[in-house]
Amino acid sequence: MSPARLKNSIAEESKQLQAIAQEMFRLNLMFWTLRHRHRIVDPFDLTDPEFVTLDTLAERGICTVGEIQQVLDVRPAQMSRIIRSLENKLNKSLIVCSINSKDKRKINVSITEQGLKARDEYKNQWISSNVRLLKGLSEAEQVEVERLLNRFHQIMIEQLEHQSS
Repeated sequence: MSPARLKNSIAEESKQLQAIAQEMFRLNLMFWTLRHRHRIVDPFDLTDPEFVTLDTLAERGICTVGEIQQVLDVRPAQMSRIIRSLENKLNKSLIVCSINSKDKRKINVSITEQGLKARDEYKNQWISSNVRLLKGLSEAEQVEVERLLNRFHQIMIEQLEHQSS
């Protein structure tokens, strides 16, 4: 292939990738809009970073503030706001903080029963919203979406592992 044809081929591929990426961005916005339009009043009114914090604690158990901060990839000031909010979310303690017994400079964070309930409700709302959306696809389309999602999942795991090393 000549250098000019190769350059045109790369430019076309780049345009196609840009168009797909733009469509993925639009879909993310639409997912968010649909979820918020159809959601039942959330008694905990969680933000996405608050949910990720609760989900991390539910999956991993007790974590230090620093460990959660690494998962969220946020600055210390933002992490402090998230922790404070979850400690007193609508007068319900979704997490509990305590001094780390091995290192007094660190704070341990654990999820409460109310926190588990809030996490489950938030997660179930997202899943219900996705189910409503997927019902619009044929069975064959659902299988294809599942195949592509599994591939995206694989790529994202690889990228996350690469970034953390």
